[in-house]
Amino acid sequence: MKKVYILLSTFVTCAVLAIIEHGVEINYVIKTLCKISFFFLVIWSYKKIFKDFRFRDILSFSKLGRREWIKVMLLGLLSAGVVLGAYLLFLPYIDLNLIHQDLTERLGITALGFIFVGIYISFGNSLLEEYFFRGFIFFNLPRKWGYIYSPLLFASYHIPMIILWFTVDIILICFIGLWIIGVVFHLVNEKNRTIWASWIIHICADIMIIMIGLNVFY
Repeated sequence: MKKVYILLSTFVTCAVLAIIEHGVEINYVIKTLCKISFFFLVIWSYKKIFKDFRFRDILSFSKLGRREWIKVMLLGLLSAGVVLGAYLLFLPYIDLNLIHQDLTERLGITALGFIFVGIYISFGNSLLEEYFFRGFIFFNLPRKWGYIYSPLLFASYHIPMIILWFTVDIILICFIGLWIIGVVFHLVNEKNRTIWASWIIHICADIMIIMIGLNVFY
């Protein structure tokens, strides 16, 4: 029952968010509030039904030692470098004007607003995603299911957000890259069963993405 609940509830949640992304004309702030609400509802309902999940368990600092923190920081810098390298490699195939148009017209993000959105994405949204995809889905599914389902859902969840920005082949590359990232995040978290390792790496990657994104506005 637990596995069925996690698979169905998280799939439906991401499907609904995909519909909201393109089927409902609301700005980025409202869409973000919808995502936070849906993620919380899924986890809260699981906690009430099965009573074997505590919100704070996967946020314990004591589970990571000094050496592990250093390794995580190095992996974070590496992830930022990979993002920058991928951007420079595929820059000739990226239409920055198209991205700018989508951000401003569909999502209602201004040049000044992008700075605040970037801060939220780097620190708030990354924590939300790590808690949902790693802390909740991965840690509560059987190991095999966790490694198969969670990275695939993580990759699929991101595609509607960028589907208007790139060509089909670039979207496919993004999907594969996001799937690999999801697997790596599971690997760094699995031993200590906390999300701090993947969150630090996620932050570094997102900060680089936002720095690159500044080119769209500035």
